[in-house]
Amino acid sequence: MKASSLLLFCLFLFSNISTAQSDKITLRGKVIDQATKEPLAFAHIGIAKIGIGTTTSDRGEFEFKVPQNIFEEELTVSFLGYKSYSKKVKHMRNPSTIELIQTDKGLLEVEVLGPAAVENIVRKAVKRIPKNYPTHGHTDLAFYRESRTGDDSTYIYLAEGVLNVYKKSYKSSKEGQVSLVQGRKINLANPLDTTIRRGFSSGHMAPHRFDFVYNREDFLQEDFFPVYEYWIESMTTYNGKPVYIIGFNKDYNAPKTYGKKGKSVEKSRGERGGWRWSWRSKRPKKITARMKGRIYIEKESYAIIKGEFEITPDGLKKYDDYPLYSGNWKGNSYVVNYQKIGDKWYFSDAFRKGLYGGGGIYTNEVKVTQINPAKSSPLPYLERMSRNQRFTKMTGSYDPDFWANYNTTPMSKGLAASMEQLNNADKAREALDPVYLAELQLRRDSIQYVKRQQELENEEKELDFDMSEMKNSTLTNRNKKRKKKKDFNRFSFHTGLGTHIISSGDDQMGVTILTDNEPRETILSVSDEIKNREFEIIGNLGFDFYLKRNLFIRANTVFDFADSRYKERSIGMGLSMNLSKQRPLFFRAVAEYSNFKYYRKIGVADNDYGKFKIEGKKFKANNIKVNYGSQTRNLKLTAEFAIELNPAREFYLRGTYFMPFSRRQDIWMQERKELFRKKAGVEVDNSRVQVTRNDVPFDGQILPDETFTITFGWTFK
Repeated sequence: MKASSLLLFCLFLFSNISTAQSDKITLRGKVIDQATKEPLAFAHIGIAKIGIGTTTSDRGEFEFKVPQNIFEEELTVSFLGYKSYSKKVKHMRNPSTIELIQTDKGLLEVEVLGPAAVENIVRKAVKRIPKNYPTHGHTDLAFYRESRTGDDSTYIYLAEGVLNVYKKSYKSSKEGQVSLVQGRKINLANPLDTTIRRGFSSGHMAPHRFDFVYNREDFLQEDFFPVYEYWIESMTTYNGKPVYIIGFNKDYNAPKTYGKKGKSVEKSRGERGGWRWSWRSKRPKKITARMKGRIYIEKESYAIIKGEFEITPDGLKKYDDYPLYSGNWKGNSYVVNYQKIGDKWYFSDAFRKGLYGGGGIYTNEVKVTQINPAKSSPLPYLERMSRNQRFTKMTGSYDPDFWANYNTTPMSKGLAASMEQLNNADKAREALDPVYLAELQLRRDSIQYVKRQQELENEEKELDFDMSEMKNSTLTNRNKKRKKKKDFNRFSFHTGLGTHIISSGDDQMGVTILTDNEPRETILSVSDEIKNREFEIIGNLGFDFYLKRNLFIRANTVFDFADSRYKERSIGMGLSMNLSKQRPLFFRAVAEYSNFKYYRKIGVADNDYGKFKIEGKKFKANNIKVNYGSQTRNLKLTAEFAIELNPAREFYLRGTYFMPFSRRQDIWMQERKELFRKKAGVEVDNSRVQVTRNDVPFDGQILPDETFTITFGWTFK
C-alpha cells in the first residue's frame, strides 16, 4: 500500500504539477459552488500551518505556488457562507476543481435585535481588538497591484509589486512599514513608452491604509456611534462558526452631534488615519457619518473578519482622507478580509475601487501571501519605502515569468484581456527591422537602471572611487536614488532651540545721552543694575543648499526669548558625511561668517527733553528703552550630528564656537509706546554718550572673548 502511494505521489509530482522553480510547485484549479456550479470569486486558498495563501480570480480560478517539502500539510479553501474544504497537498489533483458546499441557512437563526443591542455588538468587537488581533509587530509578504482604465474602460496602466510588510501591534497608533522586493510598471496605452512619469503614490501602503480594524475607521469609534445606524442584515458562517452581518449607514434621524465642549474632532495624519480629539479649536465641530456598508463579526469571539464599505457622496466632498483616499473622486469602495492563524486574526487582503471625477477607474488590490506570526523587528531603515515613493521599474512588455518565485493574485478578466493584447502586439513586432528591435530593447530597459548607472559614473568621477567597488556596495538602489535626490542641488530647512553660554551682568550700569552742541545738555539718563545671567535661551532658523553630494551653503539666523537684544546672522560653507550604512547618521562641519549683536537692558529712560535727533533718527517718545552691549564679527565653527527620522526629516544636535575678530561697544535705543518706533545704535566712543559701571567711566565689553552655543532641532528636506 505504501509503495503504491509513493508511485502515485511521484506521478503527481512529475506529470501533474508544474514546477515554478527548484523548490516550489504550482497548483492550479477552480473553486465553484457545488450546487450551482458557479465560480466563487476571491475565495481564500492557503496552508495555515506555514501562513501562505492566495485568492481566486473573479472567475474562481487560482494558481498557488507551494514549497515541495509541505506535501503532508493541509490545503484549506474557505469562503464566507460555505463549509471549508481541506485536503492534503499530496492528494490534490492538478488542475483540480474544488466544490464548496453552502452552509444550511436553516441552521442559522437570524437574531432580532434592536439598534442599541446591535450597536453593543460592534462596541464589544472594538473592545476585543487587542485580544483578537496581533499584539506584537510581525513581517509578512504581500502582492500588490494597481491599475487604471481610461474613459472607454480600456486599461492604460498597470503596476505590480511583491512587498515586505511590517505590521505593528493593533495596540499601536503608528503606521507600519513597507519595502519593495520586486516591482514593475507597464504603460498599456503605449508599451513603447518607458518614460517614468509622476503617477500614483501611497498605493504600496495598502496593507496599512485599508486595514480598517487597525485604523479604527469612524464607524468603529465610540464617538461616532451616535451618528451611525447599525442593524443585523443576516447571519452566515466562516470555518463552521456563526457570523453576524451588520449593516451600517448614516442615522438620518440622529440629532446634530458635536465634539465635546471645548474640543474639536479632526483628522490625525500620521496616526491610525482615524479621528482624534484635540484642543486646537475652542469651538465644537460637528461630526458626521461619511461611510456606509457592512461588517462581518464572528459571534463567539466578536472578531471582525471582513468589511465592505464605501464613502458616501457627502463624505467624498472631503478632498484628503488619508489613509483611505486623497483627491477628487466620484466614488470609493473597499472590501477587506482577515484570516485566522492560531488564536489571532491577521490582515489578509483588500480591494479598493475608485471612480475618477473625470472618468475611468483606479483600483488597488493587495493580498498577504505569507503571514509570519512570530514577533519580528521593523524593516531595515534603508529598505523602507516612503509614503510618496513609486515603483521604480518601467517595462514595455509583460513577462509571465516575472513572478516565478512568488504567489500573486489572479488578474481580472478585463486586465487579463489587456495583457493578451499586449503579448500579441509584441509578437507582431518580431517582424520589424532587427536594428529597430535592438533600439527598442534598449528603450525597454528600466529608466531607473539607466539613472543608477549615471549616478555611479558621477560618483566615480567626483570621489575617485573604483566602479567595481561601487557595484559591490551594500547600498540599495533606493538609497542611491535617495542620495541623488537629496544630496545634490536641494534645499533643507532647519529650526531648533538651544542655549548660548554668555556670562554677563551683576553690575551697576549707567548711560547718559547728551546734546550734540555746546554747551552740552543731558537729553536722558538711566541707571540700573544688570543682573547676572549665565546663558540666553535662543531659537534658530536657517537653510542649507547642497552644491554637491557632501558640500553645502548654510545661511542662519538666531534670536533670543529674554529681555535683551540678541541678533545673529551668519552664512558659510559646510561638509556633510554619513557615518552609518543603515539609518543615516550625519556628521556636519560648518565654517561661517557671523555678525552678532548682543545688548543687555539697562532700563527705560524718561524723555523730559522732548524731540531730539541721534544717528539720523528723530526720537520723540516719552519713554526710551536703553541697552548696552557689543557688536562682533566672528568666525563661527559648528559641529553637528543629525539622525534621519524619516526620508523627509532629521533630528540634529549642534555645537557652535564663536571666535570674534572685530568688536565694538554700542548703546541701543528704542522708543516705547509709539506706533512707529524709532531705533538707533550709537557707538560708545561717541562724545554724546557717557557710560559708567559701578560709577566709574566704562567702555568695555560685556561679552566674553569667546562663546559657544548648544542647539537641537529638526531639519526638513
